[in-house]
Amino acid sequence: MNFSGRTRAALSAAVPALTMLGTLGLAAWLHFSAGPSDGILAFAQSDIEAIAVIEAGRVKSIDVEVGAEVAPGQVIVTLDSGSVDAELAVARAEEARLQAMIPAEVARLDDEIAANVEGLQRDLAREVEEQRRASAEGEVLAGEISRVKRMVEDRQASIDDLGSLDVQRAGVAAIAREKPRTIQLLRTQIAAAEDRRRKLREQAGPQTAKIEADLAVARRDIEQLELLRSQTVLRAAHAGRVAAIRKRPGDVAVPGDPIVEIVSSRGRIVACVPERAALDVQAGYVAKAWVRGRSGAPLTGRAVTVGPVVLELPTRCWASLNLPAWGRDVQIALDHPVDLLAGQAFEVTFERPTGPAAPGLPAAPGLPAVPGLPAVPVAQAAPGDPVASASPVVPAAAQRAGAEALRITVPAALRQRSRFEPSGVLPRPAEGRYLLVSDDTGHKDEDDEGAPWLFAMSAAGAVAPEPVPVTGVKELVDIESIAAGDGGDVYLLSSQGYSAKGKRKTARTALLRLKPDGRGFRVDGEVHLAELLDAAGPAVLAGLGLPGGTRPLEIEGMAYRDGALYFGLKSPLDAQGNALIWKLDAPGALLDAKRLEGAGLSLWARARVDVELGGAPTPGGISDLSFLPDGSLAITSTPSTADGDAGALFRVPRPQAGVLSPLLVRRFPGLKPEGISLSLSSGNLIVVFDAGAEVPSFLELPWQG
Repeated sequence: MNFSGRTRAALSAAVPALTMLGTLGLAAWLHFSAGPSDGILAFAQSDIEAIAVIEAGRVKSIDVEVGAEVAPGQVIVTLDSGSVDAELAVARAEEARLQAMIPAEVARLDDEIAANVEGLQRDLAREVEEQRRASAEGEVLAGEISRVKRMVEDRQASIDDLGSLDVQRAGVAAIAREKPRTIQLLRTQIAAAEDRRRKLREQAGPQTAKIEADLAVARRDIEQLELLRSQTVLRAAHAGRVAAIRKRPGDVAVPGDPIVEIVSSRGRIVACVPERAALDVQAGYVAKAWVRGRSGAPLTGRAVTVGPVVLELPTRCWASLNLPAWGRDVQIALDHPVDLLAGQAFEVTFERPTGPAAPGLPAAPGLPAVPGLPAVPVAQAAPGDPVASASPVVPAAAQRAGAEALRITVPAALRQRSRFEPSGVLPRPAEGRYLLVSDDTGHKDEDDEGAPWLFAMSAAGAVAPEPVPVTGVKELVDIESIAAGDGGDVYLLSSQGYSAKGKRKTARTALLRLKPDGRGFRVDGEVHLAELLDAAGPAVLAGLGLPGGTRPLEIEGMAYRDGALYFGLKSPLDAQGNALIWKLDAPGALLDAKRLEGAGLSLWARARVDVELGGAPTPGGISDLSFLPDGSLAITSTPSTADGDAGALFRVPRPQAGVLSPLLVRRFPGLKPEGISLSLSSGNLIVVFDAGAEVPSFLELPWQG
């Protein structure tokens, strides 16, 4: 009994420990035996957004409190703008003075020309009168000479009398012969003066060029001051919650010194994929996320980026605090905007996309979307090239590493209102979305054809059902590119080309500058580039690579850097098959004066960007451009004039004026890359593909600094 009692006591004391060990063992078995994408831990991505100044200033007001929720674009801090306002007032006064000088100078010149015309008209009248007088005197002298001749024959007058009359008649005849030439010269001078007067009234010319140049400088100063003025109002770039306020009104803020700190989740979830499942999740996979510890309908999204290497995961993803876990981080973009609590935990599963494959959405072969793989010079990329044969372009494993293009989700409500054929893309980080332009808007042969609309798309590729309106223009036709300028400006460019019917209406040649206006934009400047080029003359066109005129001109690419616009031409190519890139030094001067003179349009560079069509090298033209943060230039290309869907992505590490040496990054067989820009995801590029009437798509790729 004693032995049995001791045994029961020992077992009774050990039961809690054994139970705990069994529970931990079961939990460990469940954790480590879980499937590769079953219940993966994830959490809402949290970012600390520091609201700070880029130039020193005094804090005037702080419009939020700690704990307050803020929306993208909401005013957070206002700085004292007194000194900038004073400079801006002076600059605007100078602009007004110069603007007033132009009509005053035109009026002065008009009066001067009018006085000159009046003087010429008086001279003309005098010359006409003298011509008539000379003609009359000639007739009188002719009669007198006839009379004197008869008198000389009758010996009633001497021959000397006849000689003096002949001398007089010769003088009068000389005057009569000269007067018509003098009169014609005066009439030509009067017509030229009237023409100068007409042109002066229609448009300012060289006579006011200096004032206009000063006015352009004044307007540029105003733009810079307005930009500085806008920087005195600090806004939230993303939705979030105020975590801390580091300054108070009256304090001086210096660059880099946070005034307010905002914690935001930015609508993204980061999943900790364990090492054993590192190869089982790819970009584009469908993700379902449940709030940890809760049931109900999951949030849905897609994996947009997958960590390129296996690394030590964050501590909260470890099964044991003493046992570090390794794996890959996968960023998930939710299909629909959801307010997430930064750091909130989720359980996530991943599934391969199912359903019928979208047309034109095969796994995109080409160079991989992972760091460390070298780009290939274009000269080595053509099939059959002996250099290319000696250098392996893309290892097979690297091709398999490429991500698949993802469908863009276009809601039925939008499809009913408009065609959607993305031709350009622009990230709007402060709004958490992209702006896209479409070749065509509205529906063909209907009242809304060419409607002035842009389109908004989420980071996950979902297009908003409502278009983004553009006011100040009746229609947008064949818009091929979109780029962001300074101070919130957005530039749009039509192709400048002829339609399939051989027509080029004015709306196809527009270069527009937009300003934000409510939920949309308004046109702040408009020129028609092809018309200006046609009027510039053969010498200007030849210098731009258009010796045959603008008939073959197609511009599909546009980028902005350091105050200049860069245009990438799809056609024509030069004699060597290079695509052309133009540079516009002063877009503001062009849009304000509506003249090429003084805007600095030039042929900046040439680049060979061939594609493969049906397995054969095909001359490529530029479909879009994007300058990257490291100073390099990304170029997408499609067939310049050939029919067929094919494309390629190139990178120029150090772009400079002249002949560029692009490096091939990857090809897109069967796809048409129409737009490229930096992605909303840090470190990535986004490429959008136009599929005509089919489902468009997009792809994110890392860019390498």
